[in-house]
Amino acid sequence: MRSDVLFFFGIIAFFFILWYSTGGPTKPISFAGPYISPITDVDSVSEGYGEGTAYSPSGSGSIWADIMNIQGGVVSLQRKSSDIRAFGEESPKRGSVVVSGFGGVGATDPEEEYVSIRNASSEDVDITGWRLVSGASGKGGRIPQGASLPRPGRVNDTGRIILAPGDEVTIVTGESPIGISFRENLCTGYFIHRQDFTPALQTMCPSAYEEFDRFYEANELRDDTCYALVQSTPSCTTPEENGRLSGACLSLIDDHLTYSGCVATHQYDWNFRVASWRVYLELDKQLWKPSRDAVKIIDENGLTVDLATY
Repeated sequence: MRSDVLFFFGIIAFFFILWYSTGGPTKPISFAGPYISPITDVDSVSEGYGEGTAYSPSGSGSIWADIMNIQGGVVSLQRKSSDIRAFGEESPKRGSVVVSGFGGVGATDPEEEYVSIRNASSEDVDITGWRLVSGASGKGGRIPQGASLPRPGRVNDTGRIILAPGDEVTIVTGESPIGISFRENLCTGYFIHRQDFTPALQTMCPSAYEEFDRFYEANELRDDTCYALVQSTPSCTTPEENGRLSGACLSLIDDHLTYSGCVATHQYDWNFRVASWRVYLELDKQLWKPSRDAVKIIDENGLTVDLATY
């Protein structure tokens, strides 16, 4: 209803501006009388009172140009009205959080379908309880609480998901591989060797060689076996233990080259927290069509924060 009223007044304003910009009240016809002179001769041309010029077909081009401009303006207003209806009622948070990308839309596996959003404002934004909705179907899912420091296999403390300026969130339609939504950190790359994540998690863990160089507790120069092992171990990977490894090497693996060991060692490092969250809507079906759909971010009051079409 509100958008229709805006559209109606928009058309009125458009015609008023067009009338005023083409002469408006200064046109001679505005001062001409409403009557024509009495006909005195059938062969003469009747003229109206006041100054003016007779109609000439040669001026019809400008009239048609005006008509075309009016039609173009009406079409533009209709499109704007349609956009307003699709967007819905605007949230006060509009522009603070925006859709920054999406992938796997229309995938048969909801764990492969995701949308990325970003805090584009200069302030923290709490997105807990917001919804992501399909413009085509109207169906959606609610953003849950998440763990700022995930601990797989344990009871996790979860809280509200509050985005700092620049924080990114990957929102997956399906279930979490570790059972919760969580903030990525320097060590979460270890998760990828036990579970599948779409898209893949970032792998920023300190390398096995760096940990060996810092934390190996015996004579490094004598333990060639452990040295060779850490040199060949990819980042965020726990080496396979075997009977040829020294006790010092086994301690290094257990204490530093696992997710829990990495967290214990680095959780107070300046770069431990990553500006990225993984959020899971825990739905068993995909939300978006493969094409011609819209991703809407709806705040806790049902108002639209952002809309992106594809």
